Amino acid sequence: MSVTTAPPVDPAVVPPEIVAALRSAREVALLSHVTPDADAIVSMGALWLALPTLGIRAHLVLPEGSVSRQLSYLVRCGGLRPATVADVQQCDLIVALDTAKEKRLSGEEHLAVLTKIPVVNIDHHASNTQFGRCNWIVPQASSTSELVYALLRALGCTITPTIATLLYAGLHTDTQGFALSNTTPHALRVGHELAAAGAAVAEVCERMHRSLSRGEFELLARVYANTQVSADGRLAWSTLSYDEITHTGCRAADIDAQVEVPRSIEGIAVAILFSEGDPGRVRMNFRGERGVSVLELAMQFGGGGHRASAGARLTGPLADVTARVLAAAQAYVAALTLEPLK
Repeated sequence: MSVTTAPPVDPAVVPPEIVAALRSAREVALLSHVTPDADAIVSMGALWLALPTLGIRAHLVLPEGSVSRQLSYLVRCGGLRPATVADVQQCDLIVALDTAKEKRLSGEEHLAVLTKIPVVNIDHHASNTQFGRCNWIVPQASSTSELVYALLRALGCTITPTIATLLYAGLHTDTQGFALSNTTPHALRVGHELAAAGAAVAEVCERMHRSLSRGEFELLARVYANTQVSADGRLAWSTLSYDEITHTGCRAADIDAQVEVPRSIEGIAVAILFSEGDPGRVRMNFRGERGVSVLELAMQFGGGGHRASAGARLTGPLADVTARVLAAAQAYVAALTLEPLK
C-alpha cells in the first residue's frame, strides 16, 4: 500500500496506514541515511524514546563513526543507544526516516539481517522513490522531524522535554533557524508547541551554531579561502580536498553546513560545496537561492533532495569532478530567468 503525496498534503495529518503499521509492530528497526544530519538523527531518536511507552521495542541503527562531532550532542541529549546487529534480528518492521532512496540507508550489516521485512518510509524529500510498503512522503513539510511530531501525537505518545528538544533541533536545522523558504506557518506552530513542551531552545541554538571545535573552525576558514564566484555572479562554489579535511582533524561526517559559506554571497542563485571526505569520493552539496531549484541539477549526477537543498556523490579526482559539475552548473544558471535583486 502507498500513500499518495500529490499537493496539497497536510503534514499534520498522519495516514492511518502508517499508524496501524507501527501499532501492530513488536520490534522496530529505525534507520536513516548515511552521514546523518540533525533531522535524521532526531527523527530516529524521538521514535526510539517514544515507542517503548507503547510496548514496542525500538532499535536505533546508527553505525559507529557516522555522526559528526557537533551532532553527537543530540545523541548525548537523548541518551541514544545504537543497536547491534544482534539487536535487530527479531525486528518485524523497519521505519526508514529522512531517506529519499533505499540505497542511501545506513547500516549495511544491520540491513543484511533485515531481509523481507516491511518498510514504513517517512520523508520530506521531493525525490523520494517511495521504496516502502507504506510511504508517507510530504515534500511540503519543513523536515522529517515535523512529520515525526505529528506521528507521535497520532500514536498518543507524550512529548517529553527531551523528545521536544530533539525534534526542535531537527526543525531548527532544516529551516536554518526558521530562515528558509520551507519555514511554513505550520512549521512555526510546531516549533512553538515543541518550545511549550520543554524544548531547550537556547541550548539547541548554541550547540548547532556556536560550538565549533578549533579544527572545524580551521576547516571553515579553508572553505572561505577556497570559495569562488562565476563571472556572471550567479554561481558560487568551494572545495575541500581530503588532505585539507584531515589536516584539521575533521572527517567526512563533519562536512555539511559549510555550504552556507558560498551560499551567503549576495546575488548568487546556486551554491555548491565539493568535499572529498574519502580519497577519490566527492560529495556535492547544492543550495538554491532566489527561488531557484537545485534538485534537477543534483539529479543530473544521480543525486536528489529538495528544491532548495540537494546533494550527489561522484567517484574520481576532486579537480575532475569539480570541473565536470561546474560545467553543468554554469549552463544551468545561465539559462535561469531571475528577478532583479531589490
